Amino acid sequence: INLALVVWIVSGLFSMIGAYCYAELGCMIRKSGGDYAYIFDTFGPFVAFIRLWAECLIVRPCTITIVALTFATYAAKPFFPACDPPDTSVRLLAAACICK
Repeated sequence: INLALVVWIVSGLFSMIGAYCYAELGCMIRKSGGDYAYIFDTFGPFVAFIRLWAECLIVRPCTITIVALTFATYAAKPFFPACDPPDTSVRLLAAACICK
């Protein structure tokens, strides 16, 4: 438990540093558009375009999948107390969560 608390605190510090960076970027670059606007002003339109498509095609779907699989694993665990939940049930529950 002690190491988990240390990891949690360090992760919180990294998140806080990232939030401060975004706060400063928001004050310096007054355009709307979030990451796209910041990358557009810094690196130009091509890099901003590639970053936006990578976000839409890779980053967000992978994030949603990881969150859904994690939730499904923890949600199915009470029904299988002696062993890990079957992969099929976890995947079906995750797919149901994603599809709503």
